[in-house]
Amino acid sequence: MTLCTAWVRQINNTDELIFATDSTLTGGEKWDHGIKLFELPRKDCLLCFAGQTARAYPLILNLVSSLNFNKRLENPETSISEILNHVSELFTSLIKAIVSEISGENIHVLRGSARFLFGGWCWQTNSFRIWKLYYSQEAEGFLFDELTNDTNKTRFYTFMGGAAIDIEEEAKKRFKHILMEEDLVDSKLDMEPLRVLRDIALDSSIREVGGSLQIAKVYKSGKSEFFGIYWPSIKGNPYFQGREHNEYNKPSIRYFSPDTFEITDLELPERLTEITEATFKHDTAFMRECYPEGEINGELSDKDKQRIKSILQDVAYAKYLQELGNDGEEEVS
Repeated sequence: MTLCTAWVRQINNTDELIFATDSTLTGGEKWDHGIKLFELPRKDCLLCFAGQTARAYPLILNLVSSLNFNKRLENPETSISEILNHVSELFTSLIKAIVSEISGENIHVLRGSARFLFGGWCWQTNSFRIWKLYYSQEAEGFLFDELTNDTNKTRFYTFMGGAAIDIEEEAKKRFKHILMEEDLVDSKLDMEPLRVLRDIALDSSIREVGGSLQIAKVYKSGKSEFFGIYWPSIKGNPYFQGREHNEYNKPSIRYFSPDTFEITDLELPERLTEITEATFKHDTAFMRECYPEGEINGELSDKDKQRIKSILQDVAYAKYLQELGNDGEEEVS
């Protein structure tokens, strides 16, 4: 079981497409570490699924392989709609090869046991586009419906869940409650769909949705970015693609706080009162510019923040080595 969501976040006069899902796999067993959100060889699009993992994984792996070895589809100048047609045709050809070995089993149920959200940046229409892919018994193949084709809507979001429970309706109900309660009915979307997904994933009464959240963005530049998250709160451990890490071996990506949905890896100390050459050496002038009068400059770029973080890590490591050496000297004496 799964709950996926996708929406266009409109913040600071910038639009970005966000996909997110939980990490729980069920079906005779429950496992909270399944990858459900996939990076494709085409970096301007994303894919996630709901339904049976045994059906979805072979289809997705075949898709990734086919894109890797198709230069035309891999080319960013090729329309994302051509990628969509390729996905539909490939999935259709693959599921038609399924042969049931269980007497009386409905072949159409087997073929249609997974659904997909596919979307990304379309440079031809200068817009984000998202489609739902699903199996049609009548067509005996995978069809797709565009979810972003309603020009009357000023904002876009969608939820998709498995068929076993009506989790989509539950998500929509919670989402509308947030909009009404916080007077956001006419506002642009920020992280409201992700708040709904988080709350349902943490709801112990909903067995079928859980595990850490998987989050990725597509930007108008045609590039995608995958994020980790601290789970189940900022006090928890870092997770990426459903798997737990620690602070020393976590992937070098940016991480969300599930409490505020702010990116945590760029958080820096608000004050640095002792900026000396003995501590920061050749980075002293830069650090003083970033912390005039000891207070952090509120207009720092992400690049500067990353540099500050690297500098502070280097200083902390140097201090650790120094203390380690001092301890060793004391033991020898």
